[in-house]
Amino acid sequence: MSKVVETRKVQKFGKSTLMVSLPSEWVKFVDLRPSDLVVMEVRDDGSLIIVPQKLAEKGVREREAKIIVSKNTSEALLQRTIYTLYIVGYDKIAIECSDEFLPPQLISSIRAMVRMLIGSEIIEQAGNRIVIQNFVDTERYSVDSLVQRMVSTIKSMLEHLIASIKEGSLEHLKEVTELEFEMDRVHALAIRYVYVLNMQKGSQFITEYRVLITTLEDIGDALAQSALILSEKSGLIDVAKSIISERLEELKMHLEYTLDIVLQAIVREDPYIASRAADLATEAMKFVSRLEAEAIPIYKSTDEYLHIKSFFEKFMVMCYSMQATAEVVFDIVVSRKGGMLDISKGF
Repeated sequence: MSKVVETRKVQKFGKSTLMVSLPSEWVKFVDLRPSDLVVMEVRDDGSLIIVPQKLAEKGVREREAKIIVSKNTSEALLQRTIYTLYIVGYDKIAIECSDEFLPPQLISSIRAMVRMLIGSEIIEQAGNRIVIQNFVDTERYSVDSLVQRMVSTIKSMLEHLIASIKEGSLEHLKEVTELEFEMDRVHALAIRYVYVLNMQKGSQFITEYRVLITTLEDIGDALAQSALILSEKSGLIDVAKSIISERLEELKMHLEYTLDIVLQAIVREDPYIASRAADLATEAMKFVSRLEAEAIPIYKSTDEYLHIKSFFEKFMVMCYSMQATAEVVFDIVVSRKGGMLDISKGF
């Protein structure tokens, strides 16, 4: 069908109803008939999308994918493929082996990936075939609620990391690792949700939201790596406790406040708040730099310094990612304003 661009006059029908006729060429193309139902969606920019219900129902049919493997297929490649098919919106993923049986190591990899993907289950398993079904209902979620869930997980990770240093105990670091796994699961679900929503409704800001979700995961990864450094280096947590324990609570409060401001900016769609979040992330980076500089005279050896320095580097990565998070939120908020921004007031 060729592109239809027409201007039509809105007619009044009855006391308050306005009507406009549909282009006949489009009506024929979609086979629309009297009494057929149509789905209407009002976009953020004020435009109206009209889709015949029968076409809308076709658009949400179950999507199926198939992966052919062999005994030579690497576990990493198979897991990466399953993960990608999940986040781009496939509902059923069949893994079939060209050999007589699926190798045990591949079966274990499939099961591990299914445990990581929220809403996924193995619904069929034979000698050379496994089928994964994704039962995620996109109506249960919103992008903003998943972002909020990721932020909440980050704050919990930060709380346990700081608690481990203040108490000089490795126990809290185990919880940081558990929370990182949960963070990865929510990240995959959020990316899948953005893709599926875009396919179904052509939602705006798919690129921006993917960047936002990824930068939040980067913050979680930096926190998990900080915990790993403390747990792998014998005695390092005691060194950290003696050097930086008192200042870490201040840093934690600053970072948590920045994350809260990021969420407020999304909910209230306020460019002032989003800009403030970016400024707070910059201040957090300066805070970490000062904290590291203040700790240098206290180190007892070069090895001690190098180990703690790697810990500080992970915190700096977290701050950079937080700044990137704030900046992409600012982009989303400004874009939602549709080109009309009043920034005449002060903070």
